[in-house]
Amino acid sequence: MKLVTGFATVCAATMSVSAQPLFDFSEVTRLARGALVGQNVNTPVRGFELLLMKDGRIVYQRAFGVWSIDQAGNADSATKTLSGALIMSLVDQSPSPFSLDTRLSDYIPAFSGEKQNITIRQCFSHTAGFEQNGVEGDRTVTLQEAALLIAAAPLLYAPGSTFSYGGTSMHAAGAAAELAGGQPWNTLFQQRITGPLGLTRTRFVLTTPTNPRIAGGCESTAREFARFMEMLRRGGEIDGVRVLSQQAVDAMFTRQTPLGVPIANSPYNGSSDYGVGVWLDERDPDGQLIGAIAAGARGFSSWVDFDDGIVGAFATDLTLSQNIRTLVQLIRDAAVDAIRNPRPCAADFNADGFLDFFDLDDFTIAFEEGDSGADFNADGFLDFFDFDDFVRAFEEGC
Repeated sequence: MKLVTGFATVCAATMSVSAQPLFDFSEVTRLARGALVGQNVNTPVRGFELLLMKDGRIVYQRAFGVWSIDQAGNADSATKTLSGALIMSLVDQSPSPFSLDTRLSDYIPAFSGEKQNITIRQCFSHTAGFEQNGVEGDRTVTLQEAALLIAAAPLLYAPGSTFSYGGTSMHAAGAAAELAGGQPWNTLFQQRITGPLGLTRTRFVLTTPTNPRIAGGCESTAREFARFMEMLRRGGEIDGVRVLSQQAVDAMFTRQTPLGVPIANSPYNGSSDYGVGVWLDERDPDGQLIGAIAAGARGFSSWVDFDDGIVGAFATDLTLSQNIRTLVQLIRDAAVDAIRNPRPCAADFNADGFLDFFDLDDFTIAFEEGDSGADFNADGFLDFFDFDDFVRAFEEGC
């Protein structure tokens, strides 16, 4: 009778305890609060949302300052990673032949002469050689017309010779992608990226629907962008839905810029370690990639720490990327430390770092089968006191 009562109690308790993370994120919170008053930043950050995932589960989500949970913000250059994913979706499958080695001129003959051999790979890794000419923000032209204006302008560098960060080359590649995909960019984006992922608030809001800013025009939320990055972390599939092939994701996270390439300009610590629309910002001593980040000019940032199964998102458009770069790295480090050192919790029966239904199931099975591991109070006897003590610990969250 006591077992039945205890079981009912513990079932009720799961309503509030389910999937509770057992990580101490107090240092993450301290760093976040400090940013509001100018700690670890050059100027205080007025508001932002911070979200962390571990192996696909949200383990931390809080808003700070003048920001709210699930508030959308301009992603700015973090958009490049979203657009890179769409490019790779077309590499996976498109009505017309399309690859990273497709030339702009294969679809837009106006790219001729010294521009004839510029590839999608070069366009999405900042080595195409274009000068930034502002057509990405022109509200009077379509994406196809913008590409013709880019084709008519002189190159600043020989294609493939120099890393020069900017959005013009990606804009040209977006026009080619429209032609390869047989649909407007926004339609392709919804059909291939946001639709399959169930993202309802991630969309291009700059410049116009017919001339979307390929390299910087999206807005999104912390939760939605993190879901996108989690899909990439898992190799292109999430919740049984395949968005990209594993090969496509591998290409995104493979350095596309030549080693030793001269750097004309780079906003990210003077780096040229760049994949397809994404910064490859952390490597282990052997040079293996362990971290990557999508970062926007006004602070919107989302990262993957591959070796610890972490995805993070810092959603804001109220600051500058340079202002929070050190802060974001400190938060990443604090999150890794918390996840590598979970709080000990006796009610986490399966020791997976979460207090959830699985612990209840595993303990109940062990108890019913007389497993000595269910001697919860360690008194040398397996009895109802063990079940009562487990219920109490489970209800209290450890």
